Amino acid sequence: MKRTLPFPTFPLIFIALFAGNTALHAQQIASFTPKTMIGGTGARLQINGSGFGSSRNNSYVAFVQDNGQYNAPAVAESYRYLSWTDTRIELEMPVAFNGKIKVVVLGKEGISADTLHVSANLGYRQVNPLLYDLLSARDGNGGITWYIHRSYWNLPEARNAIAEVVREFRCKTGVNYRIAPLLTDTPLNLGSNIHLIAPDSALGVVGFNDRLWTSCILGSETFFTIQTQLIRLGTRENWYFGTGTPPSGKAKFRYVLMHEMGHSLGLGHVDEPGQTMFPSVTLLPSSNWSMRDSITTAEKTAIGHYVSLSRNFTFRACGILPLSAPTNCKDVYADPALSIHANAVESISIYPNPARDQVSVEGLSAPAAYRLLDLSGRVLAAGTLHQREAIPLPTTAPGWYLLHIAGQVPQKLLIE
Repeated sequence: MKRTLPFPTFPLIFIALFAGNTALHAQQIASFTPKTMIGGTGARLQINGSGFGSSRNNSYVAFVQDNGQYNAPAVAESYRYLSWTDTRIELEMPVAFNGKIKVVVLGKEGISADTLHVSANLGYRQVNPLLYDLLSARDGNGGITWYIHRSYWNLPEARNAIAEVVREFRCKTGVNYRIAPLLTDTPLNLGSNIHLIAPDSALGVVGFNDRLWTSCILGSETFFTIQTQLIRLGTRENWYFGTGTPPSGKAKFRYVLMHEMGHSLGLGHVDEPGQTMFPSVTLLPSSNWSMRDSITTAEKTAIGHYVSLSRNFTFRACGILPLSAPTNCKDVYADPALSIHANAVESISIYPNPARDQVSVEGLSAPAAYRLLDLSGRVLAAGTLHQREAIPLPTTAPGWYLLHIAGQVPQKLLIE
């Protein structure tokens, strides 16, 4: 009798052993917590389910982005994963938009049944580990002075609207923002080296925030900080400067400014209804909640995290110092002497810099008051400066100082 040998079993054994090192079945997302998140602050998201694999390898979690698509695998793989097991994934929540969570294991996708809601996003330069472009003290008083274009400053309802929006951020988040008038025709560009709020007739949208960042290297550390910001507001709008619901056909100035100032404090867009950082501010559906005159709880939390980082960093080089806390959050008006006036030259230079005994000023066309401050805001010297006259420097510790000349942008001075 002819005997037939059984089909060899080793290929099946090999396949079984190979599968034992990966996922035995397709991944399933059973739940995730929390359901509402703030992206970009390091908050932890936990995903529960099965079939994720015993280790991450090249598997990843993906989130919906502002273009409505999931982020690319290379981006998703760069997220900071805190733990990865077959039944649970934990990671730091990145910037994202509302949407279902996707887990990709060995090229196969699993999609959550529930929708993740992202109520605020804090933008970062690098996601793993988190690295930001932080604010630093720039006005000699531990804060940042926003200069207001005279077309707004000389219009009481516009000036009051700006002051109240700044007060909202100062009192809710602790950021040391203050305002002063810009009484000269400084060009609308980041090269002016000041923080500026101004109208822009060429702007194709209702509002826009521009920023210029700079970096400083000390040893192995590179610190990134925001040097200049410009908030431009369109002139084609029929602006309503009051509070509450704007009249029909008018755009609410405060709400647009609140949105752009949110960007100045690190916030990115979200598509969660009711948030100030919704991508539109004068169109439906955001017009439905523009009656608000305050930032939301989520925005307060995200900005508060950013302000805390900007107040507590330890980097010290290039004259960079952290923000200080405002002593009175309702006091939004800066020292009038810091205002930039039309009767002074917009661009001056100081020399020598570094200096030792005295410093001279070039470009001054008229006598002007001056003050020399340390970086904590303490006044070390003050007086009136005339043309071709040097400023004697007091005996003080070597380091960075600020020279304020009325009508001019504060100048950093290194005293040896």
